[in-house]
Amino acid sequence: MPSWIFLVILAQFLNAIVVLNDRYIVASRVVSKPIVYTFYVGLLSVFVLVILPFGQVTMPAPETIAISLAAAVCFIFSVFFLYESLLTSNPSEVMPIVGGMAALSTFLAGSIILEEALPGHFLTGFLILILGMILISHFKFSKRSFLFLIGSGILFGLSTILIKTIFTYETLINGFFWSRMANVVAACWLLLLPGIYKAVKKDFSKSSGHKKKLILGNKILAGLAFMLILIAIKYGNTSIVNALVATQYIFLLIFALVFSKKFPEYFSEKFHKHELLHKISATLLIVIGFFVLFI
Repeated sequence: MPSWIFLVILAQFLNAIVVLNDRYIVASRVVSKPIVYTFYVGLLSVFVLVILPFGQVTMPAPETIAISLAAAVCFIFSVFFLYESLLTSNPSEVMPIVGGMAALSTFLAGSIILEEALPGHFLTGFLILILGMILISHFKFSKRSFLFLIGSGILFGLSTILIKTIFTYETLINGFFWSRMANVVAACWLLLLPGIYKAVKKDFSKSSGHKKKLILGNKILAGLAFMLILIAIKYGNTSIVNALVATQYIFLLIFALVFSKKFPEYFSEKFHKHELLHKISATLLIVIGFFVLFI
């Protein structure tokens, strides 16, 4: 197996752990509200400032600023919708739906914004993903939760395409830097919405060292996974890298089997024989859908 494939699988293993931590953080009220956690996650993009001393960052084009801010707003709200969903639902059910919708919206947004042609097998992959998402949801999400999941996936896909657009104006490092700084700006904008500043201030004043370490550690883990994927894209096949995102859902299903017994208050999966078969079938359909779309 090529080493870059191993890096992608490792990255998705780490991403699965990140999602489990996200579920624990929002469900156990480590932070008071999902919107507060969203603010922290956006604000932590400020660590991109560490690359400034290396002299690779320049003033961006006006188009870069506008697109970066649009991408950041999409990202911030996609994360918020995701955390709202994780508050009441299990990661092994939430992430395949969000990931599937993100993949579909990335293709559709790319065809509209970047004028990229849809692959000939798009409709087949689309139908397989939709079937897998319907099966895994098992019609047990509330209307509100399901809309949050769909919204999160669509906005994440749109954010991805907007960031890709940035690189038509900027170098990789410059585009990455300004897109991350836009996340910080978007996170700070949240403080202007009614009640959020007070919620963040109250949460921060009560935050313990353990909470700060947990949130920071989880985002460092997410950053490491992101870097592994970038390395894999550099040395490997981008289509396969994108398709292997679906391995995260397999890891989440395995983790669900383990952690639902050890931490039932946070990972309340129910696995009788038919439910397990149902969930495995749905997850495999989504994995197949990803490979049909990207390969």
